[in-house]
Amino acid sequence: MALRAARRLVTTGLGLGAMLIVGCSGKSSEGDQSLIGGACEGSDVDCAPSGAECAVDADCASNACAGGECVTAGAGGTGSGPVTPAGNGAGGGLILNGDLEPSSGPAPDVCVDLAVNFERIPPDVVLLIDRSGSMTASFDAGKNRWETLVHTLTDPSSSLLKKLEGSVRFGMALYTSDNGFGPSQAAPRQCPILTSVDIALDNFSSLASVLSDPANKPFDDTPTAESVAAVAAQLQAMDDGAPKSIILATDGDPDTCADPDANNKDSSKALSVAAVSAARAQGISTFVISVGDEATASHLKALAVAGAGGDAAAEAYTALDTAALENAFDQIIGSVRTCDFKLDGTVEAANAPRGSVLLDGVALAYGEANGWVMPDESTVRLQGQACETIQGDASGISMSFPCDAIQIIPR
Repeated sequence: MALRAARRLVTTGLGLGAMLIVGCSGKSSEGDQSLIGGACEGSDVDCAPSGAECAVDADCASNACAGGECVTAGAGGTGSGPVTPAGNGAGGGLILNGDLEPSSGPAPDVCVDLAVNFERIPPDVVLLIDRSGSMTASFDAGKNRWETLVHTLTDPSSSLLKKLEGSVRFGMALYTSDNGFGPSQAAPRQCPILTSVDIALDNFSSLASVLSDPANKPFDDTPTAESVAAVAAQLQAMDDGAPKSIILATDGDPDTCADPDANNKDSSKALSVAAVSAARAQGISTFVISVGDEATASHLKALAVAGAGGDAAAEAYTALDTAALENAFDQIIGSVRTCDFKLDGTVEAANAPRGSVLLDGVALAYGEANGWVMPDESTVRLQGQACETIQGDASGISMSFPCDAIQIIPR
């Protein structure tokens, strides 16, 4: 879900006639009712010092009358005068006229908090689906493995591909081979054989069409290592800064293009784990689902651990019926939704802690496990419980930074 937060001035005590600030300094040639530190100069009224009685702002030298008493600009008075709060900025007072610029004097060193435009970063996710001949084996409810998988992913009433197509960039590659690089192929020999859908938002219909096409029914072999490598290269070529992952759904142990009958060999399993590890080294995570129980459990676990960068707690999902298959996809696709938000601006690392991130009105702590961090100068990342809270709906997030801490990038 893309989020838009209107840029605004966060201040207290601004009168109805005050204007919003989108910068920190300026000059003006407007009249002398809008001055910095000298509202009465050139007027017919006496300039009352701080603490003196007043009726209106113009009675005071600071041009700030609060509760019948002149206050110092920037002191955070409770009256109607245009007093800017110190907040996380430099503090001080700033009184503006209609063209948003101070009337006289040097440019003031004053900053107020800006609520910043931002949008959620959609992750790039490729479904890498084994369409080898064994996927025709009986599975559940009168359907075979392939039919169950296709229904799980294409039913518009329940598929997460449909529900999340606007917030996740999905792609797909169905993989198999025709006897690897064996002699039955005419030159030039192709392996793996990939039937792909480009990575994009809002492409459920394309994904469903390819999965449901009878021409893409299960056929022949399982060159997993080569297929993972090919999809990882495609993802790596997308230099969009988004989190990237592969969801591997297979029903057995892998063979290779060089040896299409190597599914019972440790060497072909090792090549698949190595391909997943290489993808992870490029920043691409891999999640694993076994459709049925023919794949070796230890191999599935090794793939999952490699895909999680060595995390021994990584889970390899084994689905033995339709409900378990649906749950596996739900768990994995749900977990890959990003908690990263791109700002319409840049913040230097030293200024990041000065920002404010609210989730449903509650401030999150910068740098804490359940709070937020900035992995780069334009990305805010929610962590831990905060991330889990916004997985389903991120509409309750707001962010602000002092104007001297963020460089706004105009749209």
